[in-house]
Amino acid sequence: MNHRRLVDTRALTGLRFLAALHVLLLHELPDQIDGASEIENILLERTAALSVFFVLSGLLISIGTGNKNWTKSRARSFLIRRVAKTIPLYYIALLLFLPIFIYRTIYIYDSSLEKGILAVLINIFNFQSFFPHIPEPWYINRPSWTIGVFLTCYLTFPLIHNYLISCTSEKLIYYFLFFYVMSQAIVLVLEARLDIYSTELEIIHKFPFIRIFEFYMGVSIGTWIVVREKSLTISHKLVLPTSIIILLLFIFLPKQFDNYIHNGLLTPLFIILFLSSSSGKDKILNFLRNGPIYSLGVASYSFYILHLVIANYLSAMIILINGSSIRFSPEFIVINLLFVIPISRYVYDNYEEPWRKKIISHYSAKE
Repeated sequence: MNHRRLVDTRALTGLRFLAALHVLLLHELPDQIDGASEIENILLERTAALSVFFVLSGLLISIGTGNKNWTKSRARSFLIRRVAKTIPLYYIALLLFLPIFIYRTIYIYDSSLEKGILAVLINIFNFQSFFPHIPEPWYINRPSWTIGVFLTCYLTFPLIHNYLISCTSEKLIYYFLFFYVMSQAIVLVLEARLDIYSTELEIIHKFPFIRIFEFYMGVSIGTWIVVREKSLTISHKLVLPTSIIILLLFIFLPKQFDNYIHNGLLTPLFIILFLSSSSGKDKILNFLRNGPIYSLGVASYSFYILHLVIANYLSAMIILINGSSIRFSPEFIVINLLFVIPISRYVYDNYEEPWRKKIISHYSAKE
């Protein structure tokens, strides 16, 4: 069996930035707007960006890993590389957010010292996504809950991938369908058992062993591409219609589908979009593969993990200067992007990527 890669993954890098931008907009727009339509208010809280991250990560990692069997040393090397990519910047963002967290704990949430210390410890050890239903103050830097999910995915990846590479391509399709059904069935079960009008809803949205099925869907398709007897090309002409279908479903599916969209309902369409984006050339693909969108896609993790930190400090500065807040307004989003975009690219070039290389080099030298 030959190790086969996608023709061109640069468009997928551009898509990562658009998903990160979606998260920023979700955080910086109000939860509801008085007088707005039901659809508009649903869209202010509805998200599928994290599904994109989880599915795409599983797809690309499994394709890049190939079809070699896993050994302890190979699994260790893999985990070191994933930790080197995510953890250093996670702790920098955590440290930068601590003053804001302390202020909120004392003056906004009026919380006990013990609960604040517990939240700090849970965030230091990255366990917040395992207890997502605990009320605030809990998340120090809210986007960072996903790192706990990703680390869970990475820890289980060598084991599950070692099994999947021994499967036939036909069997891998069944595994994809199994993971898809599981991702939706678990929402159905939990919606019936949890109080989804309380913080218990966060269990559906953030618990690692619920969100992990989206990652596994990406892994099963990535492995399928590798073990197929023939190489795979899906026409780039499917990019535009698939994108339109995703957008229409995202906007117009009723509110009852919120948690399903959040947990991978659109994954089959995401897979088609990812695979069709890897071949051919047109204006849409060139837009994603070149220029600022691709450049920001490369730095999308810095953008994602730092955007809320920067937003909070900007908001505090505006209040000091202006005397009032303009947070959760279109004007603030523009101001935030003017800072987040150059800072995230700078941090990626000067800290995230150099740190990653140094950590990998350090541990590789010991082997």
